[in-house]
Amino acid sequence: MGCRGPVSRPVKATPNSGEHHPSEAISGRTDGWLPALEGLRAVAVLGVLAHHASFLSGLTETYGQLPGVLARLDVGVAIFFALSAFLLYRPFAYAAINSQPQPPVRRYLWHRAVRILPGYWAMAGVALVWLNIDYLRSLWDWAIPLLLLHIYQPLRLPVGMEQTWSLATEATFYLALPVIAVLGRRLGGRNPLARARRQLALGIALVVVGLVWNAYAHRPDAPLPELAWLWLPAFLDWFGVGIMLAVLASWPPSTTSSPFLPYLAADGSDRGEQDLWSATPRGLRVLTFAPGTSWLIAGALLWIASTPIAGPRSLAPATPAEAITEHLLFLLITWCVIAPLIGRGSGGVPRALLLQPLVRFLGRISYGIFLWHILALEVCFRLLGFTRMHSSYWALLALTLALTIPAATASYYLIEQPVQRLRRFLERRGTGRGPGGAPTAQAQTPTQEPVPQAEASGPAEHPTLPV
Repeated sequence: MGCRGPVSRPVKATPNSGEHHPSEAISGRTDGWLPALEGLRAVAVLGVLAHHASFLSGLTETYGQLPGVLARLDVGVAIFFALSAFLLYRPFAYAAINSQPQPPVRRYLWHRAVRILPGYWAMAGVALVWLNIDYLRSLWDWAIPLLLLHIYQPLRLPVGMEQTWSLATEATFYLALPVIAVLGRRLGGRNPLARARRQLALGIALVVVGLVWNAYAHRPDAPLPELAWLWLPAFLDWFGVGIMLAVLASWPPSTTSSPFLPYLAADGSDRGEQDLWSATPRGLRVLTFAPGTSWLIAGALLWIASTPIAGPRSLAPATPAEAITEHLLFLLITWCVIAPLIGRGSGGVPRALLLQPLVRFLGRISYGIFLWHILALEVCFRLLGFTRMHSSYWALLALTLALTIPAATASYYLIEQPVQRLRRFLERRGTGRGPGGAPTAQAQTPTQEPVPQAEASGPAEHPTLPV
């Protein structure tokens, strides 16, 4: 499927507090919860739904600017991958920069599995029984999609759940993240600033690896399996953006050096209590952290991506140059969309829009929207009389939303929330110990400054809805 204002002033820490916590400064809370990211999930997943409806209605193949923009709303993939890396790598980055114990890996993996699998298995059960039963001839045929292995088997994307290729890619990233964290920690550094710079360099290196892999994987003569362009290396550039943002959000306070062009920030001024945003050159802040300007730039980049420069709108293969161009444009869009929401200050109009109750509710159920919207489209085509590739886009979009949102709401309240409550109950019964007897992060460092938690309540508990 075709899934492809003024600068905010920094808030000074209390001079004699003895503590500085990035979550408190950015969001006013100590659990790592950034409320606007919940609303951003809604924007991204609804964009992906609109993208799929456009492709399956046939609108994407027509001439015009709107079909071109709809064809590139799969930029939601990049946004979700970067959000995943930001939320999940942030506690690892913070611990490495401040020489604190890393979050327990078994607990982290347990939380990820419990969070994504129950809802996914419910949707997969419906899709496999309804649309794929004729092709499931052995236990292994069932195990491949249920274990998120279908991107590693040619022609194994089950009907009605084609979008879950990216959930399989995301699951691979979950497994790779602790390895990336170990590598980042072993880069070392004599002080927090040196360690932060090396962590940032690691994120940049992942971006480069992702772009190189894409250039190689899209070569016609590349000796790679059929679906290799869906594997994790092809998206390390987008995950790398999230890792870079996680490092910037964990940047050590009381430094006057910028991670970008450090010599431009070394003006001799007294910035002992100011943070990354002040240490970053003003021009760069305007381009990446000023919310209104940043989102306008993202819109302009999306318009550029809707032109032929980013490759074909359909499933036709892209050239290496087109693939790299699309990845770079989506990378820049993702940076411009997310960076203002994790920076200091109000976040301007974008944050205000994302904090609206309806938007946040849709963000809360966005995993269900991701899981069920392709099945809703199949209902439209198989049961309600719509014709694939020859239907009214707006009618198909409206009906898909009408079917998907109730299904996603039911998934959230009947599966996702109860499973999370059960997990927390079992962990409380385990006297503060995670799976395998691993102490929780809080139990490990009771007297230390709290580390932002990837498993905190709110958006951090959500999978990042890869599409």
